[in-house]
Amino acid sequence: MSSFSDVVLDPAAAYPEVRGIRAALAARDWPACRAMLDAATPVARTRLIIIGADEPDLEDFLRTVLGDNPDDGTASAMLGSHLTTVGWNVRSGARAKYVTRDQFAVFHDWLAKAERVLVDGAARNPADPAVWTARMPTSRGLELSQAEARRRYDRLAATDPHHLPGQEHLLQQLCPKWGGSWQEVHEFAREAMRTSPPGSHNAVLVAVAHLERWLDLDSGEDREYLRTSQVRDEVYEAAGHSVWNSQFQRTFGWVSVMSAFTMLFSEMGDQRAAAPLFAAMGPLASKWPWSYLGDPETVIPERRYWATGSRGAR
Repeated sequence: MSSFSDVVLDPAAAYPEVRGIRAALAARDWPACRAMLDAATPVARTRLIIIGADEPDLEDFLRTVLGDNPDDGTASAMLGSHLTTVGWNVRSGARAKYVTRDQFAVFHDWLAKAERVLVDGAARNPADPAVWTARMPTSRGLELSQAEARRRYDRLAATDPHHLPGQEHLLQQLCPKWGGSWQEVHEFAREAMRTSPPGSHNAVLVAVAHLERWLDLDSGEDREYLRTSQVRDEVYEAAGHSVWNSQFQRTFGWVSVMSAFTMLFSEMGDQRAAAPLFAAMGPLASKWPWSYLGDPETVIPERRYWATGSRGAR
């Protein structure tokens, strides 16, 4: 039985496939990786490729795999994602004004390497959503145009119109910090929600849009923003389409979706909305977006106790 202090952030606790992918990569067993990834749904496959790409020292192995079979879109997507991750770790998640010129130079070198892999991967596998998803952060990091980001997303959407990993990247691209606008962010999030099937995860984009805008505000303004009636109504609509919907399924990614709504309700001061979601997740949680508030292993138990220890009016 879990306690208020239990927090499990490793995605392998919710998705056993993660352990399998990590083990196969550690053993450099590409046929085993492909077997697991080929059996996954498109969204789960993309997310597993991204998680796998986060493992260390994969470049030489994956280049060998591609050398043996240049048409392997899965290997292209994972290698491109791995190179992008290495580059982004050099850049860090800081705002541009806090990133040094040397960091930017190394960052762009890694992304250029990733782009070369992914351009070829997309040419050979034009209907692979994981390849097009991997091309979204390289577009953003290399500061290509908004039109180019949209072109890449449109190629993805032509294959899978509700591919959430790709939608998450486009939403980031549409933020003002990357040359977009809040109007574009919110319009895209609402459209993605309302065109997706009831119970699907896509409505989390509405929550993410408000979290991104909240992050951009000065201290004091941020909490006031989240407690406006417009934000509350939009977040409730999104929850009703997803985590509150009877058709919501605990498919790959459900923990981060539920975590986003739970964190947002917590910041909104809505105990009655947050408490059932904490209960539904038990000890499970995702680092994002709780890391916005500090160390998730400290913040989550505090917020869970606040939400479930008493009942406030919505």
